Order: sequence, then structure tokens, then C-alpha cells
Amino acid sequence: MSDDEEPPLKKNKLPVEEPTLIPSLPEELILSILARVSRLSYRSLSLVCKRFHSLLTSGEIYRFRSLSGYTENCLYVCLRFSHTGRSHRWFMLREKNKSSGYVLAPIPISHSPSLHGSSIVAVGSKIYKIGGVMDGSSVSILDCWSHRWLEAPSMQMERDRPSANLIDGKIYVTGGCHRGSYNPSKWMEVFDLKTETWEPVLCRSDRLTFESYHERTNNLLVDGKLYIFWADKGVVYNPKDDTWDSLEVPEMDMCLTLFYCCVIENVLYDFFYEELDIKWYDTKARTWRSLLNGMRELHKFVRHASVTLADYGGKMVMFWDEFVASGDGLDFHKRMMWCAMIALERSDSGEIWGKVEWFGPVLPNQIPLEYAFEYVGSVKV
Repeated sequence: MSDDEEPPLKKNKLPVEEPTLIPSLPEELILSILARVSRLSYRSLSLVCKRFHSLLTSGEIYRFRSLSGYTENCLYVCLRFSHTGRSHRWFMLREKNKSSGYVLAPIPISHSPSLHGSSIVAVGSKIYKIGGVMDGSSVSILDCWSHRWLEAPSMQMERDRPSANLIDGKIYVTGGCHRGSYNPSKWMEVFDLKTETWEPVLCRSDRLTFESYHERTNNLLVDGKLYIFWADKGVVYNPKDDTWDSLEVPEMDMCLTLFYCCVIENVLYDFFYEELDIKWYDTKARTWRSLLNGMRELHKFVRHASVTLADYGGKMVMFWDEFVASGDGLDFHKRMMWCAMIALERSDSGEIWGKVEWFGPVLPNQIPLEYAFEYVGSVKV
């Protein structure tokens, strides 16, 4: 046997296992370590050992993160794949493991209620599902710690396709009431998160008519005020002093694209299809301004596409689809989902610049033509 060869192992000698230091540490110290790690890595860390799996799949780690101030923004996406409203799936945007970029990773959520015609709003680590076609007055809560659905107190009115926004610890809901239950005093109602009770909000605007009471509304929160739009009308509600003001929708020129806009750090952004441009609304000058450099790399991709914008921790996420031709190239029965991450920066002159940090496909498989976004939003976990 040469000097370079290793001596043979004895048959009765078992390999010595190196001690695992971290699992032997106190539980509180392990929680402190894991809380500092991104939640997006928990799935891999749970495979390290049984103790890690137990801690990372319990609610204790998220309570520790919340109390210690280690929460982070996670972008949740819910896609509906049919017109019935029952075929929907939840995803989370996460970074790829072995390469740069992002992917929509499926989230296993069981016993999910129908989201068709519902308004969905994020509150901390919870997502509230409000109203809908199937159960108009019901309210359900998705706990993003455990990914389980919980029941919440029902609204006073049944609402189909309402709109909801969170303002100072309260959820304001408007529109979508059934025609047989007309009551102007309950066109808007508010849910107090502390007392878990619903109360009506009396609308004092002369723009509220019998027809608008039943129409689908869209709400935006800008400068602490609730901008409410329907058809060609709009009102502004200030919950701090309980005042109402009329709003001319042509002033904001957004009645057709309102469903795809978003608010990031108190600035309203929207995608203008005719110009293939992202713009932001200057509330002082009351005009739309282009997001400088924001679409330079994306023009050729978004033409004829459905575009959705979302806030992701101060950055803009833009989703769009691409038609995929069939085998013979004559028909288009599927789409591919794409995404771009855009950093935003305001210059000294007041302009807002956009820098595309990354873009690419985020789903490995094609999706049906009739898909729709049920929800896109950041949740703190």
C-alpha cells in the first residue's frame, strides 16, 4: 500500500457523526436566528432537520418576527383560470434559487372560499376577502403565517364586486349592493379592526344616485383620502374630518384603466395602453406625467398584452402576458406570464425615474386565455 492510499476501514467501526451545533441551542436563540432569515428561504431550511421544520411551520416564528421587527414584504398573487370563479390558485413571488430573477411559486392553500366578485385587501400579515358573487356579506381572512382561512364578522349589506381600502386601522367598503336592498346610508360601511365591528358611513355627496349605489366602484387611497370612482363620476372622502368632495373623472382621465393601476409610496401609477407608457399622477399640478425611462426596455413586450401593476416594498412590479401560438401557428389558446421589477427614484426636479432591474417569465407552464388576476399585493410576514 502506497503512502497516498488510505487504510481500509474496519468493518465494525461506524462513521462518527459530527455534532450539529444549531439544533442543540436553546429554542429562543434558534428563533432569533431564523427570524433574521428571509421568509422565502424557510421552505429549504425546513428540510435541514426535524426541529427546524417544527419551528418554521408553526406560528411561533412569525410572532417572533413581528415582535422583533424582522417582517418583510412578500408579494402574493391569486390567479383565476376560468370564468366560474372557483378555479383559482395562490402564488408568491420569490427569487430563483440558482439564477437571478423571480418566479411565482405555488402556495398550497386548502378550503379556499370563492373569490369571484370579492374585494381583497391586505392588513399586516392577513388578507381580507370581502363580499362576492357567492356570499355577498361574508368576510374571510387568509392568515399568511399558516396559510389557513378564518372567518370574520359579516358585513351589514350583501355586496357583489365591492371595493375596499385600509385607512388608519379601518377597512372602508363601497358599492356592489343588491338593488332590492337600496339604502343610501349603507352605500359605504367600515370595519374597525380593533373592535371587529361594522358600521355604516353616511354619504353626503349629491353625486350618489340610485344607479351608482349598485354599480361597481373602484377606490384609491392617495394623501390619506379615499378616491371613489364609478362610470363617469367620482367622489373624494376624507375619513379624518368626515367630508365629501366631488371629483371630475376626466380630470384624472383614468376611468378605463383604473383596474390596473397601483399606489406606491403615496403616488398613483397607471399603464396607458395607447401610448404603451407608465405614468404617475401629479396631485399638485393635476396632470399625468410619464415615468422616465421606465418602459424603455419593455415596449416590444407589452403591446397587445394585459398589464397589471403592483407595489412591492417601494418597487413596482409589472405583470403582463404573451400569446402563445398552437402547433400549427394558426390559433392562440394559451398565454405566458411575464414580470418586470422596476426601481423608482424621484429626482430633485420632481420627476420620477424608473429603472428596470429584471424582467422575464415567472411561470414555467402556459396559462389559459381566460385567466384573470384576483389579487396582487404585498403582505408583511
